[in-house]
Amino acid sequence: MKAATILRKPNTASQLLFRTTLLILATATLSGCLSFSKKTPEPEPVVEVPPPPPLPKPALLISQMLPETPRARGDVGAYINFINGTDLTVEYVMFKTTAYDHHGRVVPSKRSGDPNTWLRVAGPFAPGQASGSRHWEQLWQNHNLRCFEIEGVELIYMDGMVEFYEADRIAILPGSDDENSCS
Repeated sequence: MKAATILRKPNTASQLLFRTTLLILATATLSGCLSFSKKTPEPEPVVEVPPPPPLPKPALLISQMLPETPRARGDVGAYINFINGTDLTVEYVMFKTTAYDHHGRVVPSKRSGDPNTWLRVAGPFAPGQASGSRHWEQLWQNHNLRCFEIEGVELIYMDGMVEFYEADRIAILPGSDDENSCS
């Protein structure tokens, strides 16, 4: 049958049924709705999440840190005992500290007036070696000094290499700051 013949006005019911079926099939085929095989959805690929990298070991382990009791003029010093947590021998250690009074206000350095006070210790300190209790005098001047925090530490190694470590690389051992709580 020619296309022109099919599209003319139907004469019989069978021709009408044939044309309707042909139109439905053509529409379904063109729109992609007619499917001869049922496909199952493809499984989503499994993505394996790698474990997080291990935390770096601490550069220093603090076993004691406490401020002195303020003296008559309000002068306050500090004590720090630490262990070298690196794999190298350290020649010098420079602690970056910040002190606070009972109201939580920063107590500036007595010598420089800066908010941070740098405390220097000469070594050498071999890997795993403890420093012994180190003492610094007249760091801050405030009758209400409550505590100090170590903000970071600069290590100068025997080979001349210099590294600065933020507070997250300094481990405060349990009980080492019982008399120095800033929180």
